Amino acid sequence: MKILIIILTVLLSTKYVSSNTLFDTSFYDVNFVSNNIENSKIIKINEIKKNSLLTILKKTLYDEKYEELLPILSKDLINSLIKNVTINDEKIIGDKYFSKIKINFDKKKIIEFYREKKISYVEYYPKKFLLIIYDENELSENLFTKNNNFYSYYKKNIKANGLYKIPNLDINDRYILKKEHIKNKDYNKILEFSKKYDLDEIIVVRAKSSNNITDFEFTLFSEGEIIEKEFSLKKNDYQIFFKILKFESLNNWKIANGIQNSSLNKINCKINYYNNHELKEIRNNLKKISLIQSLNIKSLSFKSIEYDINYYGNLNILTKIFKMNKLDINNSTNLCVIRLK
Repeated sequence: MKILIIILTVLLSTKYVSSNTLFDTSFYDVNFVSNNIENSKIIKINEIKKNSLLTILKKTLYDEKYEELLPILSKDLINSLIKNVTINDEKIIGDKYFSKIKINFDKKKIIEFYREKKISYVEYYPKKFLLIIYDENELSENLFTKNNNFYSYYKKNIKANGLYKIPNLDINDRYILKKEHIKNKDYNKILEFSKKYDLDEIIVVRAKSSNNITDFEFTLFSEGEIIEKEFSLKKNDYQIFFKILKFESLNNWKIANGIQNSSLNKINCKINYYNNHELKEIRNNLKKISLIQSLNIKSLSFKSIEYDINYYGNLNILTKIFKMNKLDINNSTNLCVIRLK
């Protein structure tokens, strides 16, 4: 019997893909032969519109919600979310057509659509996960070992473009986190270990092999939630394992970190600033944050403004997005304080 335990930890705010990237689209290379160029061009653009929106939905929604929306994506709905269409390098030679086409969507309208449907979405994305693999067959009292086939496969085949970072696997790692902490799902001890890497979101995958099959138990610890999944694979099928691992990592991370559009909350905050230029920058940065529903001034004083901030979702996610928008927020007291970073 062989047991593997795998821990993945999401990097913090400095290691996230920004919200703008999630709502960006790419150019499509278009070329076709047709005796009706204009009609074929319209058909192709409509196809690109749908595919481009599907890409955004796939990036910002978890899988179940993505599947729920597919039946209602009408042509009119898609067009209502579009900002403009960019066509570059267009050439028509006889009955041949060539161009590069990009559909630019209005982020604000997409989020309004999510709000109307009470659908949670993500505003940012993890760039890297910390990956730790533990092999029970090589177990001493220490949790970590470098002699691991998963590490070997990852380093050899995926590392350059992969989602995961391999930890140090040094004596400090082995001192902080032990096998009983993992088996008992000791969240506090796992978090303590993650702080060494400046991380706070953890995934644990327990794998047990018997004969030619490996059963995996996947657990995500994120934002105070614990999400568990199970899947089985043919033993030593590392390529499929990492493919499924990527899907489960990102999909469950979206579930735990989604902005809950059905939940509207309020926080009382004071904005401190040194000059009018800094105040203007703070206000502009606040306007970029889609979680914020409204900013209502409560009081004014010298180099300070007190606001009631109405926002969607939970405060931890709002705090992370503040940091991504160059804003520091200290909410250790009843009146939070916001400053420019």
